[in-house]
Amino acid sequence: MSANITRRQFLKLTAVGAAGLAAAACAPRPSATGTGAAQAPTAQPGAAGAKTVRILLDSWAMGEMPFDTFAREYNESHPGVNIQLQSTFEGWDTKVMAQINSGNLEWNAGGIASSASSSLPRWILSSMIQPMDDYIKGSTEKGATDVLGDMIPTIRKASEHEGKFWGFPYSYENISFNWRVDHFAAVGAKAAPATWDEWLTIARELKKWGEAEKIIPTSFIPDLDASIGSMIYSALSNPFNDDMLLKWDSKEATDALTLYRTMVWEGLTPQHGFDGWLDLYYAGKLSSVQAQSSRGVWGQLAFGTDKVATSPVPTYQKGSGAGTAFWGNCIGLLTKAPNPQEAMDYLIYTMGPQNDRWQKTCMQTGKTPVFQSAYKLIETDPMFRTYAWMIDMRNQVDRSMARPFNNYFSIQDTYYRKYLVQFVEPGSTMTAQECANSIVKDATTEIAKQKT
Repeated sequence: MSANITRRQFLKLTAVGAAGLAAAACAPRPSATGTGAAQAPTAQPGAAGAKTVRILLDSWAMGEMPFDTFAREYNESHPGVNIQLQSTFEGWDTKVMAQINSGNLEWNAGGIASSASSSLPRWILSSMIQPMDDYIKGSTEKGATDVLGDMIPTIRKASEHEGKFWGFPYSYENISFNWRVDHFAAVGAKAAPATWDEWLTIARELKKWGEAEKIIPTSFIPDLDASIGSMIYSALSNPFNDDMLLKWDSKEATDALTLYRTMVWEGLTPQHGFDGWLDLYYAGKLSSVQAQSSRGVWGQLAFGTDKVATSPVPTYQKGSGAGTAFWGNCIGLLTKAPNPQEAMDYLIYTMGPQNDRWQKTCMQTGKTPVFQSAYKLIETDPMFRTYAWMIDMRNQVDRSMARPFNNYFSIQDTYYRKYLVQFVEPGSTMTAQECANSIVKDATTEIAKQKT
C-alpha cells in the first residue's frame, strides 16, 4: 500500500511540477479487482488482419512511462502488427500459467518483474517466461544489435540465468542518499556524508539546527535493501556468505545495526527509523532519506532542483563496500507466446538504446537508464544536466553485485522487519548480535521448509 501511495504522489507532483514531461501524459490505470479478468486493452490503431500482440503491464509502469505512445507509433509504422497493452490484475500470473499449461496463451509479454530480486527468478524457475536471446538476435528493429552490448554489465547480469537473458529492463533503481541541500548548508555541510561517522555527525548537527521546527535529520525506509542491507553492501566487498544470506555475523553488520539504533534513540530519525517518513519528506520536515534513487527527483519536483540532491550512500569506511542493492524494472517474454518475435520487436522499438525520447522520459521520472549510451544525453543536453547524479549511480551499480538467484533476500526482509522493531524499541535490551542471530535463525528455518 505504501508503494502505491508513493507512486500516486509522484505522479501528482509530476503533473504539477513538470506538466510537459511525457511521463505526465500517461495517467495510471486502475487494475481490475475481484473480476479475475484483465482490464480491456487500450485502444491502439492496427491494420485489419494484423497480428494482435497483447502485453500485460503494471498500471504504475504505464502511468510513469509512455508505453501507449510508442505502441501507437509502432502500430502505425508496422501495419502487420497490432500492439495492445493491458493492466495486470489480481492473480494475473496464475491465469497466465494456466493458459501456458493448456496451450491457449493470449498474452505475449508481462511485467513488471524485478531483476536482482525474487520476482524475476520466480518467473524463470516457474517457466512463466522464456529466454529472449534468439528473439533479440532475430529482430530487425533499430537498436536490436546494441541491446545486450550497450547494457550496463551488472544490470545485464542480473537478468541472466544459465547463460541466457530473461528480463528486459526499461530502467533500474538503486539505494542512494537523498538530501536537502539547503538544510545541510545551514549546518555547514556542502556535500553528502561519505562515511557512516560523517552521517551521524551531520545528523546530530541537523537535530540541533532544526529542533524548533521539528525537522528530523535523516530516515530509512522499512525495506531491508534500503536500510541495513545497503549498509552491509557499503561495508563489504562481498555482502553474502556461502549460504547466500547477508553476512549478519560480520562486525560490519552488527555495527550497522548499532548505528541504526543510535540514530533512532537519539531522535535523529522518525520512530523505528522510518515511521511516517514519506509525509515528513513532502512536508519539508525531513533533511535526508536513504532510499530508492528516484526519491531524490521526487523531492526536486516538490521543492526545486536546487533544494534536493541524490548521492551515493555513506559507506562504512571511505570507499569501502560493493556499491548498493539495485534492481531492474523488467518485462518478460511469456513462454509459448503466440507472437514472441513481434512482442520482442515492440519492446526494442520502445525501450531500446536508440530511443532517446524513452531514455529521457525515464530520467524525468527519477529512474536510471540501463544503457550506457543514454548517459551521453546527460553530458550533451543542457536540459538534462540536473540528472548528472545518475552517472554516480551508474558507477556505483557498475561495481555492485546482484543478489543470489533465489528468494532468500525477501525471506530475510520478513524477519528483519520483525526483529528490527523489537531491537530499536526504547529500553530494548536486545543486542545487535542477538538481533542479527534471530534474523538468521528464522530465515534459515523458513528456507529449510522450502527445500523440503
